[in-house]
Amino acid sequence: MNVKFSGFVLISLMLLSCLGIVEGAEAETITIVDGMNRSVEVPCPPERIVSTTASASELISIFGGMDNIVGRDEYSTFPPVLEEKPVVGSYSKTTNVELALDLDPDVVISDTSMLPETIEQIEDAGVPVVIVGMNCELDSIIYNIRVIGEMMDDQEKAEELTGFIQGYVDLIQERTRDLDEDEKPLVYHECREYKSNAAGTPKDEHINLAGGINIAHDESVERPIVSAEWVLENDPEIIVTRVSGTDPATEEMLKAKRDEILSRPGLKETSAVQNGEVYVYHPFLRRGPRLVGYLLYMGKWFHPDLFEDVDPAAVEKEMLEKFYGMEMEGTWAYPEI
Repeated sequence: MNVKFSGFVLISLMLLSCLGIVEGAEAETITIVDGMNRSVEVPCPPERIVSTTASASELISIFGGMDNIVGRDEYSTFPPVLEEKPVVGSYSKTTNVELALDLDPDVVISDTSMLPETIEQIEDAGVPVVIVGMNCELDSIIYNIRVIGEMMDDQEKAEELTGFIQGYVDLIQERTRDLDEDEKPLVYHECREYKSNAAGTPKDEHINLAGGINIAHDESVERPIVSAEWVLENDPEIIVTRVSGTDPATEEMLKAKRDEILSRPGLKETSAVQNGEVYVYHPFLRRGPRLVGYLLYMGKWFHPDLFEDVDPAAVEKEMLEKFYGMEMEGTWAYPEI
């Protein structure tokens, strides 16, 4: 009787230990390959996370890890409840190692902007560092979803989310891939006044995917500074620009930016301005999984006839409700057509 009871207790303790319930038991770990192709052993799921990149903070929240985030970078502000978390730097490159380690994290999540010496300092303190990809490149977003979903032990939701995104990306590609060059509008994307984006940048990829031609594609640097004369010479049919990423998304703010473009002396003679084809977005719209809504807006701006049946705002609303558990507030693109 005593032997049987002892055996039962031993088996029970072993099971509890595997689940991490017995005091002093180590949490289960997994090895993941991060965005720098490094094999990193991390707890699964980690209980205390410092995230110094907004894309990872957002995904950790989607996978139910909001309460696990104990520190963040300044730009990790969506979902808004993240603003209650301590800040350890303005972004990955400026992470304060001492502040981050004082939060006793199980893992630090960063992106490729984190300095090698910062990674080394954190890892020398016994804390693993996971590097993720950029938050506005389609391939990186899909990768980030899968690797963070694995770390947070929620591969099912990760596959559901990637399927949601890929479904709309496939839709855009199906409707734009067979367009002739003369059916694609010339597009000028402005991220700051007269600063654009050439080949090799996410913006160039987005314009191409949505069936447009980026007039800055062939410039010699990735983010060229251009001039009013250059824009007029290339005469874009559509202008896409953005507002500040730190301000709230309101229709008034987006409209004010559009009015500035429409009235700017150097742009008034372009076909885009003369035909009212000027569109403004909030950069949060193209960050992380919400990039799918941004791509749908661009598709509809470029080819309203091909995307007549698509409502990008409704897709954004569905994504936020389904994966973030929140209602959509504010205006993220203007004007909506």
